[in-house]
Amino acid sequence: MANKALKAMTNKFKELQVLVEIACGNNIVYVNRVRETYISLYDSTIEEDILDFVADVPLKKTLLALMSSNRHSKEIIKKDIAVEDASKMHDAIRKKKLDDDNILWILSTRSISQLRHTFARYQQLFEHSLEQDLANCGNDALQNLLIAAIRCTANPEKHFAKVIRDSILGIGTDEESLNRAIVSRAEIDLLKVETEYAAMYNSNLVNDVRGDTSGSYENFLITLLGKDPIEGQDKTKIKPVEMKK
Repeated sequence: MANKALKAMTNKFKELQVLVEIACGNNIVYVNRVRETYISLYDSTIEEDILDFVADVPLKKTLLALMSSNRHSKEIIKKDIAVEDASKMHDAIRKKKLDDDNILWILSTRSISQLRHTFARYQQLFEHSLEQDLANCGNDALQNLLIAAIRCTANPEKHFAKVIRDSILGIGTDEESLNRAIVSRAEIDLLKVETEYAAMYNSNLVNDVRGDTSGSYENFLITLLGKDPIEGQDKTKIKPVEMKK
């Protein structure tokens, strides 16, 4: 998925989001294995291909930081560091410098627990969430990538619930995104994704997937969701509900 996203040559947020999900939605052991496997498959590193195929400099810089992550694996929380990091990130966002070295260094080196505490302290200190302040900076690919990185770090289940929702809303199905979300989380946290989906959209994920797919494809996805593909095959249409903030 990472190779396909990089070599698509369009460098759209929807494609590059795949790299963010790999880097921020998994532990460092898994990320390192992906990087090692990438080399064996493509005779180049992910970092080399980011340099070669991502034209936008801020995007390139951000993806290199996230994919080259040397994230601390110990789940130790330092409250004073969280306040300092939150202030640095707020200052960079206030200046609308989203590829600021401080932001990228914090997101790529702090442990998941430390980052989650920093995100909580950010909201306490500045009355808005980090995600909300980023959303007010504009609407470009870099902004969206950073929001995806924060969502994947803070609550990957909520992020992938949104990916699934977006893939089945409207006319047609974005099968690539739907496949990625369900298959990649099947052995990690898919039950939690299903729970988040119900809370966010007041709707049943299994029924919504049934309502947007059919045949063997439907059966395949429903099986990964841990359900009997034969039972409950009512084609319930999904409700157009806004995601809760």
